Amino acid sequence: MSDVSEDKLVVVTGAAGMLGSALMALAPKSVRAVGVDIAEGDLSTQEGITSALGPYIPEVVIHCAGYTDVEGATNQPELANRHNAVATENVARFCAEVGARLVYISTDYVFNGMKGEPYTEEDRPNPINAYGRSKLAGEQAAQEITPDCLIVRTQWLFGLLGRNFVEAIIRRARQGGKLQVITDEVASPTYSQDLGGALWEIVARPVSGIVHITNSGYCSRAELARVALDAAGLADVPITEITSADWDSPTQRPAFSVLDNRRWQQLGFTPLQPWQEAVGEYVQSCLAVR
Repeated sequence: MSDVSEDKLVVVTGAAGMLGSALMALAPKSVRAVGVDIAEGDLSTQEGITSALGPYIPEVVIHCAGYTDVEGATNQPELANRHNAVATENVARFCAEVGARLVYISTDYVFNGMKGEPYTEEDRPNPINAYGRSKLAGEQAAQEITPDCLIVRTQWLFGLLGRNFVEAIIRRARQGGKLQVITDEVASPTYSQDLGGALWEIVARPVSGIVHITNSGYCSRAELARVALDAAGLADVPITEITSADWDSPTQRPAFSVLDNRRWQQLGFTPLQPWQEAVGEYVQSCLAVR
């Protein structure tokens, strides 16, 4: 496996989504980035693979596409499995056939959240919901078919183009809605722009295996909501803190799923900015006039 060559082709799946669009916007001039999305083909079918990826012989495929609705995955686990496991298996087979390097975006939800301290790349996954199981199945397919693949786990993503917790909290506050926010779910909020830049850094290096990449630090959902509201000039909006047991949801979520970024730093990369700064940057640049 080698570094990305200058002016070589990198295909980004899920290019219309939050992370995929950030990757396309941040693509370095040294590569030719091509984005594909569901409009180009359903990656869970062979016909979709042929339609979306068949026209290209890329050096790298950054596979961001997937089913990210956690609640929806609980209600329709077969749909989540189709788009997170089957599609990833198909993309991996395509990469193996054309000799492309696969970079697969995964999640903290492959863990059960019961460890009590940040998860390292060596910790054994044990998902507790359908979404996490579908993403873990995608990891396993990627590793089995393309042993030199890179799996990047991240969490609590926020940014443009797509639903996210930060935007939802601010929107609800501006509409005058009551805010009840969970205190016993803890992770590292991650800005799509920061993650996108980090992905281009690591793609330029011959790194394989699993790497956790998030913004620095961690917090509860309630702490994240407070920082987001303060950044949006809504410091006077009250938040009622509740526990996950008080939240009406059929989906069990990991309580403490913070991802340890030690391998990212061991590889010589600079830690991403603190999550508080990232939230402030996002709110001021993207949500100020919404």
